[in-house]
Amino acid sequence: MKCFYLAWVFPFLTWSQSLPLALNIDSSYALIQAYDNATLLRLKAQFDKVGSDKLVFLHYGGSHIQAENPTSVARKKFQERFGNAGYGLMFNYAAANSYSSINYATRFTGKWEYNKSYQGRKENLPLGICGMVVETMDTNATLIFSMKSPIACTNSELMILFENDSLSHGMDLFVNGVPIMGPYRSSLEGYRFKFNDSIRSLELRLHSKPTGKRFRFYGICAESEYNSGIVYHSVGVGAAAFRSILTLEKLPVQVPLIKPDIVLLDFGTNDILYHNRIEPTLEKEVNQAIEWWRSMCPDILIVLTSTQDLFYKNHPITAGIQFRNFMDSMARSKECLFWNWYDLSGGINTIRDWASLGFAKTDHVHLTQEGYRIKGSLLYESFINTLNRIQDNPDLQELSVPLKAYGGAIEVSKAQNAVIPPKVITRKYKVKSGDTLSEIAEKFHTTIKKIKAVNHLTSDRIQVGQTLKIP
Repeated sequence: MKCFYLAWVFPFLTWSQSLPLALNIDSSYALIQAYDNATLLRLKAQFDKVGSDKLVFLHYGGSHIQAENPTSVARKKFQERFGNAGYGLMFNYAAANSYSSINYATRFTGKWEYNKSYQGRKENLPLGICGMVVETMDTNATLIFSMKSPIACTNSELMILFENDSLSHGMDLFVNGVPIMGPYRSSLEGYRFKFNDSIRSLELRLHSKPTGKRFRFYGICAESEYNSGIVYHSVGVGAAAFRSILTLEKLPVQVPLIKPDIVLLDFGTNDILYHNRIEPTLEKEVNQAIEWWRSMCPDILIVLTSTQDLFYKNHPITAGIQFRNFMDSMARSKECLFWNWYDLSGGINTIRDWASLGFAKTDHVHLTQEGYRIKGSLLYESFINTLNRIQDNPDLQELSVPLKAYGGAIEVSKAQNAVIPPKVITRKYKVKSGDTLSEIAEKFHTTIKKIKAVNHLTSDRIQVGQTLKIP
């Protein structure tokens, strides 16, 4: 369906206030912070034109962005509010020996070589805009995408990004099992096809060409031809650190095809997790990334982010505070935007509370699906809250919230050799007819064993009307 412009002036959002108090969400940080009036007005201008020009997000990060966990939520909310201009970029992760997005599955036939951004540059496998590349010599090879829910597309363009030179094998595109009759536009960066139906599956089938030696694939992009609404590209690579953005050699020729307005550089976990420190090279890497993006897209808005609290090998990762401080400082000095996810999500020593409530995994690094739903929703809410503030005060010179101080919490961690017993948080639940312990455990993201322990139960038997403590 066609995307229509909607005004973006909304009441200040209060969704975060309904979240469990034990998560320690601090909604005062639900903002995209900026430190000068010009940057604030540029952000407002991007949303002002969304009814007559697409607004394109390009979101980079690690494993959580590759799987599209929080970004799927953010994409859905932005597009419901401002219009759907297309799904964005997709990659065949199976051919790269990796896990797929939560929104689609990937398969392949034939033998494929691959490279990923965290592995660094390889001479014969240059990296593209999705942070990965796959290549085959097999003229019978295929790349297959199966959507878990159809992508609604009307008057859409499918752009296949591949090395379309004299050495490339030929390629045919099948959508929903039906061949698309040739590209309507061809360039050195790939093919463009027009399509006018919902997408349930995509398949690239190779065929030989007289001079062909290989087929090198960088991704597929699905966008509406209508020039309005939101496109939200989610292009993460598991294990990627901030420096990985500098390995994407094909960016200068592929970024102009995507035309991003806002790029989110959502790294940090893989920069600090294993050594609990910021490497001396990080400042140079961030500076280079900012300069490179501005050389490719002079008007682009760059959003730097902080990590969430992390706990690794029985130690709190206190470098999360340093990383937050550093990214805030870089945003100030380089006229970037800043999303303070660290303080918004609770700060130091809170990731295990998230895990005990079922919002983070037991590795205390990754969130659960429900946890990522919260992160994606709060990212969307942060943009809307900032837009509302600018609308109320166009002359606003700075929009920021002072960083939280965690000195006492850090000292406690050190005094206890950095091992802090997780809080045992419980809530009450009254047993209803038909309830079983296994169903209750699944509902509240816990285990039968934990429920029995906190309630001193010696069997799995429960009674209607009985009040249970739920850990």
